[in-house]
Amino acid sequence: MIHRVRVAPSALTFAVEDGDDVLSAARAAGIVWRSVCGGHAQCRTCWFEVISGVFEPPSPREAEAIRLLLGTTNAIGDLRLACQARLRSDATLRKVGVRKDLP
Repeated sequence: MIHRVRVAPSALTFAVEDGDDVLSAARAAGIVWRSVCGGHAQCRTCWFEVISGVFEPPSPREAEAIRLLLGTTNAIGDLRLACQARLRSDATLRKVGVRKDLP
């Protein structure tokens, strides 16, 4: 199944297939989404806020990375890592700095 993702505030949209992470799908669609660690949930630069949508539960590795990002041991709330997050529905996300790649 293919899910549609909208990224605010840029209003960019792209498709994510079941099993694909948000970061890989965005890059395949020609969207620049910053990440340093290559998708290993270590740098935490690819984080985004979930506005709407259903995702697979975060792995322990992703949950720990988000807790480190927030500086808390509490629940991770609506933040996810694009390199780890996998969709179960269409979604709207908030991530500043996401843009279409230049030709």
